[in-house]
Amino acid sequence: MFLTENANNAENRVVELKTAAGVFLPFKPLKPSADSLPPFPIDCLPSRLRSYVEAVAIHTQTPVDMAAGAALGVLAACLQGKVKVEGNIGHYEQTSLYIFLIAPPGSRKSAVIHAMTAAIEDYEQKYNEENKAAIRRNRQARESLQRDINRLTRQLEAKYDKLTELELQHTQDKLAELPEIKPLQIFTDDCTSESMVRLLRDNQGRMALISAEGGAFDNIVGRYTKKPNLDVWLKGICGDTIRVDRINREPDYIRNPALSMIISAQPSVLSEIMQNGLLDGRGFLARLFYINISSNVMPKTFRSAPIPAAVQRDYEGLIFHLLERETTALHLAPEAVNRMDKLCRSIEAYLRNERRDMREWGSKYIGLVLRIAGLLHIAADGDGDIQMETVENAIQIGSYAFYHALYAYSILGADETVEKALHVVTKLRKLSVTRISRSDLYQKCRGRFFRDAKDMEPVLTLLEQHGYIWMDIPTYSGVGRPSAGTIYINPAALKDDFSA
Repeated sequence: MFLTENANNAENRVVELKTAAGVFLPFKPLKPSADSLPPFPIDCLPSRLRSYVEAVAIHTQTPVDMAAGAALGVLAACLQGKVKVEGNIGHYEQTSLYIFLIAPPGSRKSAVIHAMTAAIEDYEQKYNEENKAAIRRNRQARESLQRDINRLTRQLEAKYDKLTELELQHTQDKLAELPEIKPLQIFTDDCTSESMVRLLRDNQGRMALISAEGGAFDNIVGRYTKKPNLDVWLKGICGDTIRVDRINREPDYIRNPALSMIISAQPSVLSEIMQNGLLDGRGFLARLFYINISSNVMPKTFRSAPIPAAVQRDYEGLIFHLLERETTALHLAPEAVNRMDKLCRSIEAYLRNERRDMREWGSKYIGLVLRIAGLLHIAADGDGDIQMETVENAIQIGSYAFYHALYAYSILGADETVEKALHVVTKLRKLSVTRISRSDLYQKCRGRFFRDAKDMEPVLTLLEQHGYIWMDIPTYSGVGRPSAGTIYINPAALKDDFSA
């Protein structure tokens, strides 16, 4: 035991000396880290909303990004279908958003989303309680008319009579003229594509999907079918008309649908959906507002500061006010139009020359900034045109979204060599060694990625260039079998980090 410990200590000392001597190249993660992304520009939010977001972050002991992202999604859920922003002359952006919060396990996603959406649930409950009698009377009246229709239909089937036919037609007209009043529902947390069409139809074309679990994506990609229907998700955020005709069922016709989303999930779900060819090919990924929460989770204490009662009341008052707002078409002030025109030219040049892989997401960037500007304007009780200050705040939030999308798309754009290198790094972390022979490493990694030892050469070269390993390959003396060499592992590479 003592000899083994001495051997391990000596081996670790060799690695320490190599690190100190600069043998390892500077460590560069194979993929960018979420920890290096810019923080949410909290000062860009209107004061009432900002105060509540900060209070929620303190109370839940979470980064402010999570509550801020959820806050934008809540604004969208409240105002979508009622507020639109004119961009190009005659073209309007509706204020729907798809917020995608990516956070590590144990980061209190559920607590944050509950705190941000509780006011919506309170409004739903209050509205439905106040309108309970009207909803009941409407249901009873429609049921009575339907019973009369069924009775008259049976009479006609038994014996034709002109007066009965006229009475049936009159009753059917009365039922058609009596619209159904249903309890108010602003959001759901789990539904299929087909159910979402029904929810939009029953709620004046407006609905939100809000879930703290990444399983919501299972429904979007089709948990119960081999042919997922993405149309409602693609059309709902941009307001394209939904027409669904089915055999043995009334057709669904929803003009100007408005659908928003707040979904939180773990980093593994981000990797999974970014590699989903269907979501990428149909343009769903380009519609997401990515928010990557740092893996450096804030320290938790047993008790934290509660949300001040005054801040809570102000936020609830804001949400109630937004939900009762009338339909509004917003326009940009002249100087704001010039600023957006400049932004449009700069982002187009960047995507054309620097990041062609993000052209689809980038093509929706100006629309995203306009939507955010509209939400900020209404949340701040703005009157008239959207002013320059609000547009600048929206651009800052848009810039934040852009950097987080770059991170997400780095996963989508990872080439095969990087994926193989990540596989090797995972193996090294499980082995938890500071050095290993090249032949032993191949034996540990052989299989789907490596069918021959030569297949590992470009991967090992990439890992050495990124400072993960240092390869000690002795010069062949010409006698006997050449040594495969030894691989020394940089301790920094053994840290379990999503970015690898």
